[in-house]
Amino acid sequence: MLILAIGAPAVYFGITQPHVSSIPSNIRDPIDELKPTVPTLEPPALVIPEIPPLTAPALTIPPLPDIRPVTRSDPILGLPVVPIQNQATIDFSTGAPVVRTGGKDQDALDKALKEMSDVLKDAKFEVKK
Repeated sequence: MLILAIGAPAVYFGITQPHVSSIPSNIRDPIDELKPTVPTLEPPALVIPEIPPLTAPALTIPPLPDIRPVTRSDPILGLPVVPIQNQATIDFSTGAPVVRTGGKDQDALDKALKEMSDVLKDAKFEVKK
């Protein structure tokens, strides 16, 4: 406690109140002159190097392969391929084309052909010029 009681006022008066300090003025004045002077520094000149413009290398595009349409014979994924046959019908009721000839299909085909010929015999078309 004794050290703090003596040390605190000594530090206070020695730092903040130099005229109250016990240091003689003939010693204190030359010490003030020994303070270093900070030279003013000028920043270096800013030199920005010139960068040549960027040029992209010439790109060559390879030729594309020929595009060929894909033909499918799968009835689910594409159009089914059915050969045309005279005097035959194609049945799609099962989802796949079934070619049928004769029987009830032949009778229905003959009846439809007769009805179409009866309608067309009286039809007349005029050609406009």
